[in-house]
Amino acid sequence: MMIQDYIKSLQLTQQHACLAQLREIQEKHLEMYSFSSISALGAEIISLQEEALLDRLVLRKKGGYCFEQNKLAYLALEHLGYEVQPLLAKVLLNGNEDNARTHRVTLVKIGDESYLFDVGFGSKSPKEPLCISQSGTIEVGNYHYKITRTASDVRIELLQPEQVSLYSVSLVPVTEKDFDVVHFYSHQHPESNFVNNLVLSRVTGGQRFTLRNLLYRELHEVSQFSTVIEVTSAQQLLSLIRQKFLLNVCTSEAERLFARAQKSMRMQSA
Repeated sequence: MMIQDYIKSLQLTQQHACLAQLREIQEKHLEMYSFSSISALGAEIISLQEEALLDRLVLRKKGGYCFEQNKLAYLALEHLGYEVQPLLAKVLLNGNEDNARTHRVTLVKIGDESYLFDVGFGSKSPKEPLCISQSGTIEVGNYHYKITRTASDVRIELLQPEQVSLYSVSLVPVTEKDFDVVHFYSHQHPESNFVNNLVLSRVTGGQRFTLRNLLYRELHEVSQFSTVIEVTSAQQLLSLIRQKFLLNVCTSEAERLFARAQKSMRMQSA
């Protein structure tokens, strides 16, 4: 019953399984549990077992990426009585339609409606579950999404404040073993984005905080005004990770991450 520790940490005001509670879970998770590639930058195999997830994300506050964040939320939703189904999605942010399916999401059914629940898509994570029962548009604050539903998949596009395809979700059932294979590639393959880059994000209130290697950005959702800061020291990086992303990182780890991020930026600029 360790999953209850995660549920308690969200301090939910909605006590029963319903759409309002589902929205609250997604919003509070994004605020409290930062997306992070820190673990993927290490050499160790990242376990997706429930006890390991809770220890890493909830107790030690190390953050995680989609296979960690969305499995943790999936286990909690299942525990709370929601009808849930894990799915794989193809990320389309780079404009390539032939990308592999490397993103985990959760399908949640409430009554006759189906919702896409995602707390692991980094700085572009929707702040609310998106109804994907049929094609159409959805407004979440000043963020507008286009849903294109077919018999086999669902395509999610952001229309405002920018136009970009987010991902295509396959509706084909998958198992945890399917996720294990893609998860292994995502945090162990030498060409994986998360193996080569320090990536952090947190969505809180009306702001979105992002760090990619040594470039830190704060985006205000309503005005779309953003500030970008270049991180120039391990101590500055340590402060940002702790204060803006609420992650527990020691000085020596921040020094290692700073050196790794410097190397990544040099390689990408060469």
